[in-house]
Amino acid sequence: MTAARRVIFCTYPSAYSDLVLNELLAAEDIELVGVVSSTRILNKTDSHLRASIRQIQLSGLRYAAYLFAVTDLYRLLRWVFRKSSFTQQLRAKNIPCLTTDDINSTESVIFLKNLQPDLLLSAHFNQLLKPEVLALPRLACLNIHPSLLPAFKGVDPAFYALLRQARETGATVHLQDEQFDHGAILEQSKLSIRPQDTLFSLNLKLFKLGSLSAVKQIRELTADTQGSAQTTVGRYDSWPNPADTKQFHQQRRYFRLREYLAFIRYTQTR
Repeated sequence: MTAARRVIFCTYPSAYSDLVLNELLAAEDIELVGVVSSTRILNKTDSHLRASIRQIQLSGLRYAAYLFAVTDLYRLLRWVFRKSSFTQQLRAKNIPCLTTDDINSTESVIFLKNLQPDLLLSAHFNQLLKPEVLALPRLACLNIHPSLLPAFKGVDPAFYALLRQARETGATVHLQDEQFDHGAILEQSKLSIRPQDTLFSLNLKLFKLGSLSAVKQIRELTADTQGSAQTTVGRYDSWPNPADTKQFHQQRRYFRLREYLAFIRYTQTR
């Protein structure tokens, strides 16, 4: 019998990271041996309050409120509805978790190395891996990106897909290198964008697709796997500016309260 693949999951806790965590915990041939939970919002040196204010200045109040809804408010409402939090799920299964604003720090490298991972998987993670971390796992570092790379590179691909009225997007699982959204592609899953999609509902579907593909790739990956190189550069989009978010608000919704609360109340955790 083949030994379970030892995986470390790197993320910023949110509604989307819970989707990926559930798929990893459900896979019998994957052993989640650790989690790296990012505490960084914008710059490593910013406090939570300062970063939140800067986010409003960068992107406007509506977009900042959406980010709050899928992260801090999401975690609070799970507590209100007596649902297991991200941290509680890990504690229940004795999975060690490192909270850090720098995955490349000495402390982080020691944590990762001691867990002897076969793979690192990043999803909804806002830190760039440097060579020392990239070289740690036995097989590879993977990332789930919610677009069909090289299209819609950047921090919120679903936002820009909706803003630019794309008819199709998808999820990509790719090898990580020293640049964001740049490594060789292992698998892509396409998804049609529907008129009723909100930013929240579209991201839920994309991270679900990506997590299913990631589990498949974790099972099949070998030391010889190379993937398909991204042959075109693709545009990299940073945080939306107020003009972008104003235009988005005229075209789409960030989320519908009913779908948002339903996800929190009825999504089962492992």
